[in-house]
Amino acid sequence: MNSPSLAGSLTPQQLAEFYQQGFIVARGLIDPATIEAAKQTIDDFILKNPDKVLYEPEVLKTRTPESLNPTERIAAVRGIHQQVFRDERFLSFAKTPALLNALISLLGPDFKVLQDMALIKPPRIGSEKPAHQDAAYFEIEPLDQIVGTWWALDRATVENGCMFVWPGTHRLPVVKHTGEEGSPHLVIDPALIDESRVLKLPMEPGDVLLFSSRLFHYTPPNRSEFRRRSLQIHYAGARCRLLEGRKARTYTLVHGSSQPNGL
Repeated sequence: MNSPSLAGSLTPQQLAEFYQQGFIVARGLIDPATIEAAKQTIDDFILKNPDKVLYEPEVLKTRTPESLNPTERIAAVRGIHQQVFRDERFLSFAKTPALLNALISLLGPDFKVLQDMALIKPPRIGSEKPAHQDAAYFEIEPLDQIVGTWWALDRATVENGCMFVWPGTHRLPVVKHTGEEGSPHLVIDPALIDESRVLKLPMEPGDVLLFSSRLFHYTPPNRSEFRRRSLQIHYAGARCRLLEGRKARTYTLVHGSSQPNGL
């Protein structure tokens, strides 16, 4: 990762931890009103856009999305992708001032939204997200100018699918991933995973995990009676570039200025 910046709201201790471990948890970074607005926006979107959400495969074994009533639909959805670029409500969350101030410390003053997802684990059936590096999905460089943010909207526990991370793995390159049959997931070669080093990160609503795009991470299935909603937004420095030959698209500037030859 790049050298720490003295700008932004992160403390020298937080910056040192981020560069050493590949992540920090900023406790209570997002205010309760914004958390409640994010949860309501996600649920409203699910109810109004049944064809633009991802459902738990377990549900679709026996039901069609059209056959689900509103309560069942809320309890069946696992994700919403890429709405920052289409929906002003989601964009407003990506521009939350406290979050942007923290990101300035890691990315400098100029950065854009790279991608966003609402990640949901319904009670009892919420599926796991296998161990991976987010950078394996990206076609942008340099990777040390990409930072992921993962907001806990509900209490995230070991039982309902909180984040598991492998400290220090952000120093590795993008390692071998394979596709998971029947899903869009990319999965790290299990031979590269040291289970003895994994760290579990329970979080309260309003806590935010800021993490390197190369950090190994995983979320287990939800076997509890409680829903687990989160919001994940990745940001890229405005000087980042697409890899050669990759198809360009528009990224949304959320702080500072666009840069020549950047995204």
